[in-house]
Amino acid sequence: MDKEEAEKQAVFHQSLLDAGLVKQIKRPSSQPITERRLIEIEGKPISETIIEERR
Repeated sequence: MDKEEAEKQAVFHQSLLDAGLVKQIKRPSSQPITERRLIEIEGKPISETIIEERR
């Protein structure tokens, strides 16, 4: 990111803070995103359970 782009982003973030749209701006993590492992469940898919409960 060049200096001009960083300045534009800083101004944008400050305007979000000033408007009360956000409470804080978090910096992106410099650590790589780790791959998440899927877990096995018994029974019907969770999505089906959620749909049934919403009816």
